[in-house]
Amino acid sequence: MKNWRLWAGLIISALFLWFAFHQIKDWNAFFDSFRRIKYWVLIPTLLGYIVVMICRAWRWHYIIRSQLKVRFSSTFMGLIICYMANNILPFRAGEFIRSLAVARREKMSFSPLMATVVVERIFDTLAILIFLAVVMIRLKVPEQHQELNQAIHKGGMGALALALGLLVSLYAFYFFRKPALKLAGAALKPFGKRVHGTGLKELEKFGQGLGILGRPARLVITMLLSFLVWLVNLTPIWAVGIGFGLKLSLIQTMFLLVLGAFAAAIPAAPGFWGTFHLITQKGMAFLGLLDPAQALSFAIVLHSFYFFPTTIAGLILCWREGYSLSELEHKAESAGEKDPE
Repeated sequence: MKNWRLWAGLIISALFLWFAFHQIKDWNAFFDSFRRIKYWVLIPTLLGYIVVMICRAWRWHYIIRSQLKVRFSSTFMGLIICYMANNILPFRAGEFIRSLAVARREKMSFSPLMATVVVERIFDTLAILIFLAVVMIRLKVPEQHQELNQAIHKGGMGALALALGLLVSLYAFYFFRKPALKLAGAALKPFGKRVHGTGLKELEKFGQGLGILGRPARLVITMLLSFLVWLVNLTPIWAVGIGFGLKLSLIQTMFLLVLGAFAAAIPAAPGFWGTFHLITQKGMAFLGLLDPAQALSFAIVLHSFYFFPTTIAGLILCWREGYSLSELEHKAESAGEKDPE
């Protein structure tokens, strides 16, 4: 029961997988879809995902370089290890582990690196909200779902407003950090000393990473790099679609990308098993592109490229760098209590 969140995540993944497989009415069509896929497209799919990881490492390196001097090879290594850890360890421990790995390799403090990870995730959120807005405004809703047309377009405008509100809130926190921390301290006080201290400490770390907001040129470049990351992320989806005989439009591919990001955000087992499969399957059904059996096989193939290459590469890098995964996991668990070197 100590790890109740892990068990809850496993149960959620199992439920999502059960619902996904429960949609299949023709099991012959499900297995046949794997046999009929054009396997040559797996090469551009893999290459596309490698480019995605390079772009992500490039962006993180740029964010770190605004405060610290770090080699690109270290950030790339840390990012691959991060994705491997997120795929097999609970509670998204990879976000801590990548900072620990880079800190150890570059012989620097952990906290400033962790702050840059928080900033990176903020830019990811901004980019995906803007992608969501574009999709909801521009998506051609299938005839059978026309009653949702107006609601979807209004949701797109809401997502755009949410992205703008998030940016304004970040700037407000950046320029009025002391009053914000004081207000947060007062709000957390009734929850006890431990919650109060931990909460303020995390907010201070968060504030450390917002230094990029004071540099407009770097802010713009980081935002553009974030758009590049997500645009390149369209390639594996589009390529797997070709493998299944589909010619996905840009908006349809963006729609599936946004759904995948949403699925990854749902608390579940490591590697977003189940959540990704069911939500992608439902997305394909909404677009009217594949039947449930083919849609699930599409989700399985696409998820395999998200999961296995980074997991294998990350484990190899851990071995080459002399890292113990259990040691890194233990340090990640204690990262909130002290600043590991």
